[in-house]
Amino acid sequence: MPLTEAESTSTTPEVPLPQPLPRPVRRAVSRKQRVAAADSSSTTQPAPIIDKAVFLRKFTENALLQVKEGNHEEYSKLVKVFLYLQRETNITPEQYVQDVTPWISAVSANVSALGISYRELVGAILYSDWIAAPDDKFVHRYSTLILQIVSAHPAWVPQAMSALVRWFVYGAQASEVAVAPAVHDRLHALLEQVYRAIPTCGASMAAAITDAHPFRTAKANIQVLFLQNVLRTLDYAIGLRREVLHTVLNRIIHVDVEVQIEIEDLGSADEGDDDDDDDDDDTGPNFDTADEEGIFEFEEDEVDKPVPVDSDSEEEEEEDSEDDDDDSDSGSDISNTSRLGKIKFSAKRVVAKLDAIMSTLFTWLEQHSQPDELTQEMPEATSQLFLVFLDLFNTVVLPTFKSRYTQFFVFYLCAKDPQYADVFLGTMMGAVGEPVRCGTPGQASALTKVAAASYLSSFVARARFLAGENVRNVIGVLVQWACAYLEWQEQLQREAEEESQRRQPHSWAKTYAQAAANINGGVRNSSSSSLTADFERHAVFYAVTQAIIYMFCFRWRDMAEAPGGGPVIESELDNLRWCNEIEGIQRIVFSKLNPLRACSSVIAHQFAQVASQTNFMFCYAVLQQNRRTGSEAKEQNDGETPTQSNLLRTELETFFPFDPMLLPISRQFIDDIYLQWQEV
Repeated sequence: MPLTEAESTSTTPEVPLPQPLPRPVRRAVSRKQRVAAADSSSTTQPAPIIDKAVFLRKFTENALLQVKEGNHEEYSKLVKVFLYLQRETNITPEQYVQDVTPWISAVSANVSALGISYRELVGAILYSDWIAAPDDKFVHRYSTLILQIVSAHPAWVPQAMSALVRWFVYGAQASEVAVAPAVHDRLHALLEQVYRAIPTCGASMAAAITDAHPFRTAKANIQVLFLQNVLRTLDYAIGLRREVLHTVLNRIIHVDVEVQIEIEDLGSADEGDDDDDDDDDDTGPNFDTADEEGIFEFEEDEVDKPVPVDSDSEEEEEEDSEDDDDDSDSGSDISNTSRLGKIKFSAKRVVAKLDAIMSTLFTWLEQHSQPDELTQEMPEATSQLFLVFLDLFNTVVLPTFKSRYTQFFVFYLCAKDPQYADVFLGTMMGAVGEPVRCGTPGQASALTKVAAASYLSSFVARARFLAGENVRNVIGVLVQWACAYLEWQEQLQREAEEESQRRQPHSWAKTYAQAAANINGGVRNSSSSSLTADFERHAVFYAVTQAIIYMFCFRWRDMAEAPGGGPVIESELDNLRWCNEIEGIQRIVFSKLNPLRACSSVIAHQFAQVASQTNFMFCYAVLQQNRRTGSEAKEQNDGETPTQSNLLRTELETFFPFDPMLLPISRQFIDDIYLQWQEV
């Protein structure tokens, strides 16, 4: 039964309340608890650590943002990080790698922001000497950064190409030779990546190569280094071959022309008093004799020797000014010798440079013109390369008369495949044009046609690899061309004479002089209807005729056979059987246009000699008559201003484009395919 309230109260025991602790003891316990709590919190929540990569990324981001607000302080610090040129700083390459490496990731994370406003930073990244750093991993990261920049912002491609192409000449200094191969490997690896990632960068790459090309006065080792890297670029940038090779051939031809100028200066300095005695040499010349032969004989180190100059010659001349004439002449001889030595030294330097450049290009062509191992045929890539060189030959080399060696690149390629030679010959025939359209050409057109005829004849004469059938076909086409031209001119003359007769009122009105002129061979006046020797009107005809007789001198053995058939026997030349292709040569030589008078006297004399020795024809009488006529014309024309026609005649008499290759290194690529002159 439940207890009442009174009962429950009375029965519950009294519990004493807890007494408070003494104040000192309570204070000691509280301090221990706080220390323990502090120790516990320190072990479970470590203090935050600043991430350096995050900091640099944020710093870069803020620096770029502040530029837009007009604050360049932090941005300038960022630019200075990447400014590094080995020659202008005391920082070692190792220290540079250590300092820049963490910033590469920071900038890479902000690549999308590197627009045109940040040209200073991008320029510092591109133009620093990062590529020569000793750490391959650093170079790889740096290359990736540049690739990211140009991929995100193609506007930087031209500047990037200019910055990279400048490394083409790295290795020209002695201190750079050891690491140059590694630098060039890194360089081309990046260029190839950029070229494949950005298809539109080709124009910028070609422009950068053109702008960075060394001047023709640069040293040979610089020229060779640059050309080697340019050609290496064309191995992966195939689409740039024509444009870049156009620049290369242009620079080579400038040096080539400079060689000819140096040789001409040497010839002028070495001129003697007996020059006039050599004008009319009746003996058959050796076509392979070169007056400048000594210029092409030099040791490799000779081009670096100082110019031999007699420094005391001027002082001696002043001291002996009052001496007799013999002493004066001696001083003059010393001065002339010194000047000649300077010119010869300068010529040798230019020749050595040209030889080094051309041999570099020949080596590259040899690597890219190997036949297929299975079919032994030229691959399609080689054929395309030949067509590029042929096109460049027509635009760069053909219009340049003073070029002497640049054209041998096409000569070398034509030897690789008979089809290449056929295409070249057909191209030159097309450049000569049709005979009925060569009567009144423009002067520039006439120069091109004359040059084409010269290349045609010199190629056929010197190409050992050219079959006899091809030789006969070419000379046959040229003979037909010349005969057709004569027929056309004769037709024009007949039409002009008929027109002149119709305009005369009565036949009885003719004067005695006119009648006598008609009896002696038609109307003879100064009008253009007269069919007489006129170099200005018939320049192309004379060039074609010279091509015919020049080829005959070299390749007459391919145009004849022994009386009983078979090859020609040199000791039995009395009754040779000549091919049908050359039947018209007699008509051409003895025509009223008198081509032997307009052609080079050296070629005309050599043709007369060979034709006489082989019993093909006899034309010495024509040469003798031309000599007498030429002497009279020379006396009449003395003191006259040279005309364009005379300049064209000079080029025809002196330009034989495939004369012997005399460059010591480059000729090794030509000698085996080259036909030297052979006496009858």
